[in-house]
Order: sequence, then C-alpha cells, then structure tokens
Amino acid sequence: MEFAKVALAATLLAATTAAPALAKNGVERVPTAIDWSAAKIAAKRSLARDPKAVEKFVAATNGALRTVELPVLIFGSDAKMETPQFANQNSAYVAFYTLEGAQVSILGSHTVLTGTEDLTGHHQAVAYESIGSGADYNLNRYGAHYTIRLTCDNPIKDVRCRKPEFLNSVVQTLLVVNGAAK
Repeated sequence: MEFAKVALAATLLAATTAAPALAKNGVERVPTAIDWSAAKIAAKRSLARDPKAVEKFVAATNGALRTVELPVLIFGSDAKMETPQFANQNSAYVAFYTLEGAQVSILGSHTVLTGTEDLTGHHQAVAYESIGSGADYNLNRYGAHYTIRLTCDNPIKDVRCRKPEFLNSVVQTLLVVNGAAK
C-alpha cells in the first residue's frame, strides 16, 4: 500500500513539475475553460446510474474534491475495481487503481501548453496507444484533458496491455464526479 501512495504522488508530481523548464522556452501552461453546466448534468446522471461507486469515492476523498478545478472521472462498479486512491493539485488530479498484476490511473488536467510551435510530435496520437509497459487512452471532456493509463507488471504476457479490449471496456464505465465547480 505504501508503494502505491509513493507511485501516486510521483505520477502527479511528474505530470505537473515540467512547467518551469517549459517556461524558459516560451512555453506556458494555460487553463482551459470547463463546461461546468455539462459536467454537472453528467455528474447527476452518473450518480443516478451508479450511486454506490460515486458515493464511496466521494467519501474516500475526505473533501479533496472541493479544490479540484475540473470534473473528476472514475470507473463505475461494472469495471470491478476497488475505490481508487486520489491526489490532486487543483488543476490536475490522479485516481490510482491497483489490480492484480497491473495498475490503472486516470490523470486529469485542465491546462494546455501554448507556444509549442517549435515542439514536434513523433507520431499521431490516437485514443488508444500502446506505451511499451502498457497503454494509454486519451480523451477530452468538458474542456478538460484525461489520460487513462494502464501499466502491467508483465506487459509482454498480460493481454490487457497488448490489446485494446480491456481499456476500452473500463472506459465505457466512466462516471463523472464534480470537482470545485465555479
């Protein structure tokens, strides 16, 4: 359990500490506009669809949702996962699920990088991408950006990390939980 807490903190820290180095190159992290009205409607639907998962998650966060500046996505009961560990830094968060032989993280952010004209991508991003140790599933909802990251202890043998079916199936269970709606 202690390893999971360290991994959770390290993931969130790595996702948000590159900003000072980027600023030196004229790149800035700029907040995106969140469509809170659409997010609130989705959150009400999520609560009606899977109240047990939403209520259990909200209780486990011990009030931390009050400072999250974007809608929070979690997996529903159909994903058959325990309530995730959760950490946030206001404009970003991570929900960390531990599975047997694998981990799944939902990383959310409501910022984008500007001034990136000189930065080049090496490949075309798609919703599902293999990342070697697992896979990412990227999406944009309500003006926020989300990555669902699956990492496997043995990515060569674990079919969850080699084929998109597992991530696609858990993405279908996503629920919306309101953060600090403005």
